Order: sequence, then structure tokens, then C-alpha cells
Amino acid sequence: MTDTTEATAAAQTNAAKIKTVASDMDARRVFASREDAAAYIAMLSSTLTDFNTTTAVINGVGQDDEGNLIFDSEVYPPEMNVMVATLSRDGKIKAIIVTPIPTLDSVLADETGRAFLQKIIDKEFNHLAVRVLRDAADVTVVADQMPVTRAAFLISGREAGAGIMETFNELFKPINATIAAKVPVWNKARLTKGELKKALESKGYANEFYPQLENRGEGKDSLLVMFLNMGITAAKQKGLDPAIFQRWLDTRNERTIEVSDEDDFDLDSLNEAMLADTSEAAA
Repeated sequence: MTDTTEATAAAQTNAAKIKTVASDMDARRVFASREDAAAYIAMLSSTLTDFNTTTAVINGVGQDDEGNLIFDSEVYPPEMNVMVATLSRDGKIKAIIVTPIPTLDSVLADETGRAFLQKIIDKEFNHLAVRVLRDAADVTVVADQMPVTRAAFLISGREAGAGIMETFNELFKPINATIAAKVPVWNKARLTKGELKKALESKGYANEFYPQLENRGEGKDSLLVMFLNMGITAAKQKGLDPAIFQRWLDTRNERTIEVSDEDDFDLDSLNEAMLADTSEAAA
């Protein structure tokens, strides 16, 4: 009986490790770098059991004698990015797609392209404007939550794409452990995931609460910037989306994070909290 149970458990564990196109490949990834696209495709090929047997539509990509992907420069000139996507129908993967798509700058430089983008933007902003109203029983109650400024619209759009946090969630532990093993001051800081995120997002926050990590003296890089650059490199090597690390790197100097007022307490409230904790522990 025990052997059977253990065999069943082992089989379930092995089954859980199997990764497929349908369950583990992003619906769409876009790359400006041909090398990054090739690394992503190589990662999918080696980790997804059915990637190489799934029907593929591939434009302008060949292989050299060693099996490395070669992107045709005529199909993928500088004004074209590489899109790697899945085509689904009725809940099933119909094909894997690798094809060029125009860069934003190249579209904006073309009058026809600008008109094309304007229609798409208008439709998306309409969606973002009314999103909070859709499921409300009384739309007037939540009307004040609608975005009414450009910043609010852009933040709403960013939150809708919160999936980019998956890369941070997957990589923060190994990167954190690597730095902690080499840098004692980092290890001593004992950053929680939430605090690390805030320090990575905002240089001002890091300066306030973790100056030993942000400012290491003249000529020495911020350890938090080092973390972000390691994140970008690791994400690309693993075929993950590095967008969250790049975004924080690009905006952290200007980003501010509000913190609660540390003076908003008194001795009595602290004593009450301590006694409450002691009572709960005794119970």
C-alpha cells in the first residue's frame, strides 16, 4: 500500500513539472533585440514539452549550422520588433507565431501610422475611463474613481498589465541570495520582499530607510541599482520579460513613495499594543 501511494505521489509530482505551450507560454512577447528574442525561443524550446511539435508560423527566421536562430535583416530591419506569440482558438493552441511588427517610433513617424494609433488609443482610453463603472450597481457611487488626468490614465493602463510583476516574483529570491552571500551590508539589511520592492522603485525611499545600500561612497554603485541590472540580465537569460526591472531603473530617481507618519503614536498606544501581544501569546 505504501509503495503504491509513494508511486502515485511521485507520478503526480512529475506530472506537475510538465510545462506546455498552452499553460506556460505567454500569449505575446515583443522584443527590440533579436538576441533576446532568440534566447526566449530557445528557453521555450528547452522547457515546454510540446513547443517543438506545435504548428509554427515563422517569418524571416532561419538557423545556422549550429542551430542558432538567424533573423533576416530585410524582414527585421531596425524599425521592426520581433513578436513571439500564440494563436488560440476554442481554448486550444492553434499555432506559435514568430513575426515582425512595427516599432512605436516608426509608426509615430508616419502620418497614416499616427491616425491608426489614435483610433486604438481612443478605444483603450474609453475602456480605462469606464472600467470602474462596469460592475457597479450604482455608477454614481464609484464615479470619483474614474481617471480624469493623463497620469491617472497611464497608471490605470500599467495596473492592467500587472503581469509584468511575475518576473520580479520569480527572480527576487535568487538575486537577493546572490548579493547577500557576497555583500555583508545587504545581508544585514534583511529586506522583506515588500521593502525591497519599495527601495528598488524609489531612490528617495532607499536613501531614507536604506542609505547603506543606496549610497556606498564615491565611485561605488548603488546595490539596489546593481540588483535591477542583475534582474534585467537574468530575465533575458531565462527568456523572461525584464520590463519591470527596466521601468524601475528608468524612473526610480524621480519616484516618491509616501510613508505613514512615524510620529502618529504615543507611549500609551505602544504599551497597549505590547500588552495585547503578551496576552495573546499567553493564551
